[in-house]
Amino acid sequence: MPDFTVRAATPADAAAIETLYRTVAGQGGGLARSAAEITPDYVQTFLTRSLANGVALVVEHPDGAGLAGEIHAYGSGLRIFAHVLGELTLAIHPRYQGQKLGYQLFTALLSTTRRQLPHIRRVELLVRESNQRAIALYEKLGFEREGRLLGRVSTVPGQFEADIPMAWHA
Repeated sequence: MPDFTVRAATPADAAAIETLYRTVAGQGGGLARSAAEITPDYVQTFLTRSLANGVALVVEHPDGAGLAGEIHAYGSGLRIFAHVLGELTLAIHPRYQGQKLGYQLFTALLSTTRRQLPHIRRVELLVRESNQRAIALYEKLGFEREGRLLGRVSTVPGQFEADIPMAWHA
């Protein structure tokens, strides 16, 4: 298994993050967006918000060819939610899925949050109910299920599944 090093994302990572997201989205089921919905503006928006008001981390391919993974979360900017990081997204390159890279990125995100953003008391995410592997990972990390949003995700025209809201509390 390759040795992965997690580092803080920078604005210079935007193009590599876009490439990673398009690759992951092309697989289907991993990201809420399709590959066509991964645009430079989308990446720039979440990266800018994460760097200004949250956490953004990346892992480079061990061979130096792009990114193996990325995770980010950021606050809404509203005072009443100043203690919350949301809009959390994780993307792992297909070549590195199943190698505990997601766990490593999440652990680094939570550690960075505790260290650099001590006012954050809650990190929240949504996960498709059918993504049992992700739910198991999140529960292993200390996230708790907080309900079930029925019919929230359109999987194919006319078919829907639930999103599961989950949160980690500091």
